[in-house]
Amino acid sequence: MMDSRTIEPPSASSVSMTDGSDRSTGPRFVGALVWLLPALTVYWVLAGTGVTDGDILRYSAYFAGCVVLPGVLLLRAFAPGRRTWPEDVGIGIVVGLSYELLGWALFTAAGMQQWLVVWPAAVLVVFAAVPRLRRCWRARDAPRLPLAWGATLSLLMSATLLLYYGTSVSASPVPENGGNYYQDLLWHLGIVHELGRSVPPQIPQVAGETMQYHWFADAHLASAAEIAGIDPRLVLFRLWFAPIIIGLVLAVAALARQVSGVWWTAPFAVAMTTVVQQVAVWKYIGGVGSSPLVFLSPSQSFGTTVSVGAAALLLGALYRGAPRRSWVIVMLVVCVSAGSKPTAVPLLLGGTGLAALFLLVRNRRIPWPTVGFGVALVGVMVASMLTVAGSTAGTPLRLFGVLRALPGYTAVTGLTGAPARGGWITEGLRDADQQTLTWAIAILVSVVVSRAVVAVAFLGLVQRRTRTDPVQWWLVGTLIASMLGFLVVDHPGFGQFYFLGSALPFAGVAAGYVIHGAVTGRRRAARRVIIAGGLLAGAALALAIRAFGNIDSRPVSPAEITRAVTEPMLWLAAVLVAGLLGWLVLRAVRPQVRGLGLALLMCVAVGLALPSRPWSDWRNAADRVTGEGGQIPVPAAPLYTTDEIQAALWLERNAGRYDVVVTNTACQSRQRPGPVCDARGYLVSGVGGHRTLMEGWAYTQQSLANQGERNVGYSLLPSPWPDRVELTTKALTAPTPEVLETLRRDYGVRWVFADTRKGRVAERTLDRLADRRYTRGQVIVYELRD
Repeated sequence: MMDSRTIEPPSASSVSMTDGSDRSTGPRFVGALVWLLPALTVYWVLAGTGVTDGDILRYSAYFAGCVVLPGVLLLRAFAPGRRTWPEDVGIGIVVGLSYELLGWALFTAAGMQQWLVVWPAAVLVVFAAVPRLRRCWRARDAPRLPLAWGATLSLLMSATLLLYYGTSVSASPVPENGGNYYQDLLWHLGIVHELGRSVPPQIPQVAGETMQYHWFADAHLASAAEIAGIDPRLVLFRLWFAPIIIGLVLAVAALARQVSGVWWTAPFAVAMTTVVQQVAVWKYIGGVGSSPLVFLSPSQSFGTTVSVGAAALLLGALYRGAPRRSWVIVMLVVCVSAGSKPTAVPLLLGGTGLAALFLLVRNRRIPWPTVGFGVALVGVMVASMLTVAGSTAGTPLRLFGVLRALPGYTAVTGLTGAPARGGWITEGLRDADQQTLTWAIAILVSVVVSRAVVAVAFLGLVQRRTRTDPVQWWLVGTLIASMLGFLVVDHPGFGQFYFLGSALPFAGVAAGYVIHGAVTGRRRAARRVIIAGGLLAGAALALAIRAFGNIDSRPVSPAEITRAVTEPMLWLAAVLVAGLLGWLVLRAVRPQVRGLGLALLMCVAVGLALPSRPWSDWRNAADRVTGEGGQIPVPAAPLYTTDEIQAALWLERNAGRYDVVVTNTACQSRQRPGPVCDARGYLVSGVGGHRTLMEGWAYTQQSLANQGERNVGYSLLPSPWPDRVELTTKALTAPTPEVLETLRRDYGVRWVFADTRKGRVAERTLDRLADRRYTRGQVIVYELRD
């Protein structure tokens, strides 16, 4: 078992008792009751978005019994430590998700998906039957933390659930009737269906082709649908997000307390990660950054949660005295994070590399454990890039490609469309004039300034108490890697923004650790005054700059856009300079205040971000949950009509699990297809849940690799499989016995999904050559004859 003292860093172990890290201020049952608030919030939000009590109960039972409980037991067996039960649950969720994916791969490859529940059940049986493992059912030597720790975390968890569910989930209708469905969710739905059929998965839109994508999050959803017996549509559009949010909140809290050794850094880091995300001094633009939780991107939310758990486990193994056997689950979780999001391993590698460099310089000898793990990370990253870390095709290393997504790029450069291939710097900055350079510098500086929490983390490298801890260097290394990825990678869909969101939990943890180090050694009252006063001062400063330091009208011209970014920063710089001068005068008059300046500066920097979530966000989130009740009206010109949705659902129920469909729904359009096809149509592969000969090809590696051809983005390019497009066109508009026989013989096609809203259909000929099985409105479904 790990020594109970090794989880505390040297800088924190001596003060943990004075900060309340190891004592309880109330009865244990009161501390447990505070966690009813997020539970009630989850129920209220799900019920408000149309989920039945039965589905909520089944999914809760699945996640608790098949993910959380096995994960906690494995965590306590392989990586025991002084953690509270909520912290065990947070890291246990990550371990449980990783363990579940291993079982999913084995059972699905063997064609025994229906027995997948045996995999988590086996853990429960073993830990109940083996005497030495029975002790893992109870937390051993768990610290008793103040009631404020649990209360603040439960409040933050409830706020995060409300904010993200209220603004995202309630705005996304479950595919039952017509409506405007975000194409990425239907695309993920197709992958979830496919991951219930094969390992490795095929591309649902291009039957027979192996999928190259980081699909581990979708594999979890497929496992959940199989074990819980719930429709994959309901799992994806409603149920999966809540437990992932809970896992991230608790994992960040566990990592923060593990790093600092004090309780209050846990809610601080969670708030910085989920509620406070960017500086609020800009009224119109600036403060750009991605979120660690994105409902429309399961891979981002799942990957960030797993990465935080991986960080807690590996930092415990490297620097906090976890037993050697913990490396088993460290490597398991790291491998899962690699297949969850391509941004994950580069961040872990950046942190490990900087920590190794620091230890090498400090100790003047090679830190073999850290270096060895870094080498292992490189191997994992290479292996994932060759297998599952897809959607990276067409992604060159090109400086400042992200500028194309930021305000003013088109107005300043006059460029539209996808950039031409080649070049080491993005188009528009090559041979740029002074106005363009001024705009680019202002926008990039605004991005840096907006990451106030990141800046505080870097200040820890000049602070005596934290700069000697390799963990702080590790955290800063992840932030450096995230900024490099953001500035150097040029993804066709601006996926480089995910680097910022993925690193935000590490920034929050590092900032809390640094602030703790800055106030350590002072009286409790002084610490509270410094932290509370600095945060409130920063918040007031942000509100003042937002009110008085911004232009009054929305910027349109390049000069106005540049001014809208730079003017608030000038105000901020002026106030900080004035504050610095005042501080120097105060130090000269009252020498006893020496040493407080850095702590106050850190708290003010963090406080600048506190008002970044306006009250309207919270009000709108609650209104969406309470006002719509899960029913979203069908617009007059929907992306998909009720007839199309119902036809796809009929096909899902009646076609064979491995049947292939030929369909004319590849283009995403409310009108009949024109000369340009936006190839993000996923009606049959997504809602219908079946493989297709050729549907939306936009997100395939083959299409992404062609990004920039003829200055056209990947989603508008022709299909990389023109032969399949030609066969599809013939089958729908000019079918012959020979064409249909080719479809059956060469591609395994059994069904024709003919949508007259998407184009011409030769109904009379198809009625003669195939069996009409379903008709609704403008959609006809045929079954090919043997």
